[in-house]
Amino acid sequence: MRPWIAALALTLLGTASLSAQPSPVERHAIGIETPDNVLLAADVIRPAAASRYPAILVMTPYGRGTRLRQGAIDAFTAAGFALVFVDMRGTGASQGHTDLIFAPQEREDIRTILDWIGHQPWSNGRVVTTGVSYDANLAALAVASGSTTVVGAVPRFIDFDTYRDLAVPGGVRNEMLFREWGALTTELNSGWACLLNAAKCAHVENLLPLDGDKDFSQLRRALLDHQKDWNPAVDTAGYAFENDAVPSGLPLRAGFLSSQVDALKASRVPVQIWGSWFDAGTADSALEWYADAPKAPIELYLGAWTHGGGQRVDPFFATTAEDEPDAPIPPKVFLDFATQAVNGRAPSRAIHYYTSGARIWRTTASWPPAGIAPARWFLSASHALTRKRDAGSDRYRVDFDATTGTTNRWTTQLGGGPVAYGDRAAQDKRLLSYTSEPLARAVEITGAPVVTLDLESSCPDGAVFAYFEAVSPDNKVIYLTEGDLRLALRAGNEGVNKPEGVAPSFLRRDARFTAPGTPIRIGIRLHVVSAMIPAGWRLRIALAGADNDTFARYPARCAPTWTVSHSSFVDLPQADWKAP
Repeated sequence: MRPWIAALALTLLGTASLSAQPSPVERHAIGIETPDNVLLAADVIRPAAASRYPAILVMTPYGRGTRLRQGAIDAFTAAGFALVFVDMRGTGASQGHTDLIFAPQEREDIRTILDWIGHQPWSNGRVVTTGVSYDANLAALAVASGSTTVVGAVPRFIDFDTYRDLAVPGGVRNEMLFREWGALTTELNSGWACLLNAAKCAHVENLLPLDGDKDFSQLRRALLDHQKDWNPAVDTAGYAFENDAVPSGLPLRAGFLSSQVDALKASRVPVQIWGSWFDAGTADSALEWYADAPKAPIELYLGAWTHGGGQRVDPFFATTAEDEPDAPIPPKVFLDFATQAVNGRAPSRAIHYYTSGARIWRTTASWPPAGIAPARWFLSASHALTRKRDAGSDRYRVDFDATTGTTNRWTTQLGGGPVAYGDRAAQDKRLLSYTSEPLARAVEITGAPVVTLDLESSCPDGAVFAYFEAVSPDNKVIYLTEGDLRLALRAGNEGVNKPEGVAPSFLRRDARFTAPGTPIRIGIRLHVVSAMIPAGWRLRIALAGADNDTFARYPARCAPTWTVSHSSFVDLPQADWKAP
C-alpha cells in the first residue's frame, strides 16, 4: 500500500493519555445484511461479561481494519462500551458498489446498521457515532437519519457542504483533491492485489475478512462487486458547478451533508464537532451546522490542527506538540461526552476555540464572540492597507506559477499531513499585496474576514485568491487564512452592496462571463480563523489569480491583467487584544 494511502488510517481517537487497563473482550467479524441482500462487513468488539452495552459506531470507506486502534479499544471497552466498525457498501470487505459520495443508498445503509445494532442481544439500544473526515460525515448522516438508536455523535473534521468547503470553494475547482483522493479511493476499493492473488489478501490493511472466510473467497467476491464503483477522479472530470451530475445521473450535491439540513435542524441528538482553522473548511463546516441547528445541543472544538487533529499547527510557533499546559482536547473529552450521551445528558451549546498566537482556549455561545466587530481596511496607494480610502488603482498581471505549496490546508485532507506554509514573503512578491503600518497594540482577529474588490479584468473569467497574513517586525510573512472566488460565479457574491437576502450561487444557470474591461464588484468571504497579532506586526491582504499546486487554472488560456480600484477593502472581524 502506498504511504499516502496508508496515511488515511486516521485513528478513531488518540488515546495515549488514557490509562485504561485492558479488559477481556469478545471480537467478531460478521456481515450485516441490508434489505437488498448486500452484506456489510462489520467488526464488533465488546466486553466479554454478559450484559447490554452502549456502542461506539465508526463507519468508513477506507477499510475498517485501519480503524482498529488498540488504545481506543482498551479505553472504550474498559468504560463499558462496545465498538462497531463497518465497511460501507462497495468498500473494504463489504459487498455491493456505490455510485456517488454519500449516496442515497449509503444513507439507507446507515439506517440498517443502526437498526441492526439496536436489536443485538449485547446492545442496550444506545449508539454514539464518530469518525474523522468521510467517516465523520457518515457519523453526521446517522444523526440526520432520525434513528432513535443514535444518542450522540462526535463528527471530527467534517465537510458540511462538500462543494463550498472543500471540493470547489468559491467555485474554484480543487484539482489536487479530485486527482489524489480519486486515485486513492479507486485503488483502495478495487483491491487488485487481493483479487488477483489470494495470498496477498492477508497483507492488505484495508481488507479485513469476515470470520470463517479463511481462504478469502468471500472477500474476493465482494471485490468483484467493487469494480462497479464510481471512479471519483474520472467521473468528476467535468465537475464545475454545484448542481452538476456524475455519469450515473445523480447530482453530486445530493450526497452532501448540507442536503440534510432540515433533519439536522430538527434533531436534538447531542453532538460534539471538531474542526480546524487550517484544515480546508472544517471550522466553517462546524460553525455552519451550529448556526443551522440553533436548538440542538451542540458543542464545538475549533483549534489549530492538521486534518484529524494529529498535530498542532499554530503558525506563530514552530512546535507541533499537543502537550501544552491545559490543552482542552485530550481523549478524555471524547470519552466523557460519549458517557454523558448514553446516560441521557446533553451538553450546553458552546463553542470552544483556540486563538493562534496567544496559545489560549476560550468559550462562547455566539459567533463571532462578543466584542468582535468589523473593522474596514482599504487597499490603498503604495500597496498600503489603511483605514482611509483614497483614489486610484493598481494593475496586476496574474502569475499562474503562484502557489501555497504542497503542505497547505487542502493537502492535509489526504491523511492528516503537515500544514506548513513557511515564510510567504517570496511568494507574495508574485502577488498583489497591501500591508498596514505596524500595529500600535495587539489585535485579535476572530471570525471570517470579507474582502470586497472593485476590479476590471482583461479576460472574461478568472479566479481570485485572497490571503490574510501577518508580517513580523523582521518581515517574515505568516499565512492565517484565505478565500477564493471564480469570477464567472460571482452571482450573489457582489460584495457588501448585494441585495438583501441574495445568497451566493454556484449553479450552472447563474454563471456569467464578463466582457473584458467591464468593472465588477465581488465579495470574497475568507475561511474563519482566530489569531492574536502582536503589537509591532503588520496586517496584509495578498491577491493572487492562481494556486498552481492545488487549484485549476481560470481561464484555461487567457492570461488576465487586473485593475484593482482603491475603493476595494477588507472587513476584518477585529478587537483590541485582551488577555483572559
